[in-house]
Amino acid sequence: MMSHPSNLLLDKEILLESGTNELELLVFRVADYTFGINVAKVREVLPTVKITALPQAKRSIRGVFRLRNQVIPCVSLMTFLGIESQGEHSESTLILADFNQQQTAFLVDEVDKIYRLSWENILGVPNLGALSHTPVTALARCDGRLIVMLDFEMILDQVTDQLFRTDAVANPLGLPRERLRILLVEDSSTVREAIGTTLTTSGYRRLTFFENGQAAWEWLESQLAATGKIEDVVDLVISDVEMPQVDGFHLTKRIKQHPQVKRVPVLLYSSIVTPDNHKKGRAVGADAQVSKPELAEVVRLADELILAARERLQGETIEQIAAMAGEESGAAGGETPLEASNVCPHADTAPQREQPGNEPSSAASGLPEATEPTQSPSPPSQPGPAPQPPPPTKGRRRPRLPSVPPPVGVKGSLWQTFHHELAGHVAALRNTLQEGVAMEADARLHAALRTLHTIKSAAMVVPLEPVTRVTHAVEGILAAAQAGRCSWPVEPLTTYLAWLETIVAPPVDVNASLAAGKELEPHLAGWAAAQA
Repeated sequence: MMSHPSNLLLDKEILLESGTNELELLVFRVADYTFGINVAKVREVLPTVKITALPQAKRSIRGVFRLRNQVIPCVSLMTFLGIESQGEHSESTLILADFNQQQTAFLVDEVDKIYRLSWENILGVPNLGALSHTPVTALARCDGRLIVMLDFEMILDQVTDQLFRTDAVANPLGLPRERLRILLVEDSSTVREAIGTTLTTSGYRRLTFFENGQAAWEWLESQLAATGKIEDVVDLVISDVEMPQVDGFHLTKRIKQHPQVKRVPVLLYSSIVTPDNHKKGRAVGADAQVSKPELAEVVRLADELILAARERLQGETIEQIAAMAGEESGAAGGETPLEASNVCPHADTAPQREQPGNEPSSAASGLPEATEPTQSPSPPSQPGPAPQPPPPTKGRRRPRLPSVPPPVGVKGSLWQTFHHELAGHVAALRNTLQEGVAMEADARLHAALRTLHTIKSAAMVVPLEPVTRVTHAVEGILAAAQAGRCSWPVEPLTTYLAWLETIVAPPVDVNASLAAGKELEPHLAGWAAAQA
């Protein structure tokens, strides 16, 4: 089913039946790039109107305009993503989005169509630390091509500086939060980090993470088969609505239709808890629903839902739950609650994760730890969260990149994450370049283009404009090779890698290296033009 949007108010009532695991994707274009957004987040598509600029606003905020007596902020995706304008019809269309309890307009060049897809056709992005700051949430298989689905929540947070607050939330019910088990299902690493950090700083330490509903469901089934009692597996499921493979509505429907798993309360957490989506959540049996900015509300609802489920199913009071937690602690060999030093203090550090069948590990940052734990847990035999990198040999230090000061105007913690990731991508590209002759042409180009896309996406967000622009020029060269207009481009790739290595391999003056990139871009762009 497809429909064509043009200056229309989207009718959410015609969208999908609850629990069918489908979505409708609005596909649009910005210059030469094609992106997608879930129609559930879109309120209206309309031609660009007169926009009033705001003094001292960020460059990507074009200004505001009035629509039906409401003032709407307007964001330029072209400016935010670092894309160059492509002609007189640039930014001729507005997509009015409605999420996180506010309306925001996004300037695009034009819209294509609305496609109805199964969530099984939505693919997750690589689970890399630096990509937690990249505005891509998934890839959609649509009409014979892959469509990049932008993370509009992340974009809005960055342009407005309204970052998630992850402060600790009081525990007025007196629950033994450190002993209660929560399954968190969320495909956005940014949101996953925000919720997880809020839960851990508030005392919830036994968290298990999944990036999509299918993996979470398989883990629930395997754990239930192993224990025989769902009460021994999990106390609460918190799930996003929009996810690859199996969405939150469909996951909730599976949970509530299972004779045993249905006893677990489900909290749906989304940027699009509109009246219509709230109705869909109730239809599939969600116990509560909350919008994404309300992190404190997530903790409050978690307390209430867990307590209500325990009282309903086992007749337990708060005192009995606390006593039971003490017995579990004694049975575990005198284990004590985790110390506050293991709790992530801010959103730049990943929240604690509990591997299935093991006690929670220490909080892990985006960079390698200096030393290895004295004992590593056994890997789970059943499906679980994305595996962590294998630890080094016992007693040896993990490799750590030398610290490089951030470029002017770049946040230190974000730079270190990007710098660490970029070093890995440089090594991957070097291997692809060296093994190019032995690899099949399609596989070689695909591997290189995927790595370049990841580098450019991360550089857009840091932001590092020279890296974005030079990488874009190299993508053009590989596109020429893919079209058969040139052979495997050893010379420009070697030049590009040599430049990147001046950024990742100290001693280095990052600002000088970035300045050199401004001179390198036209050289590479000229090489690509010569192949046309």
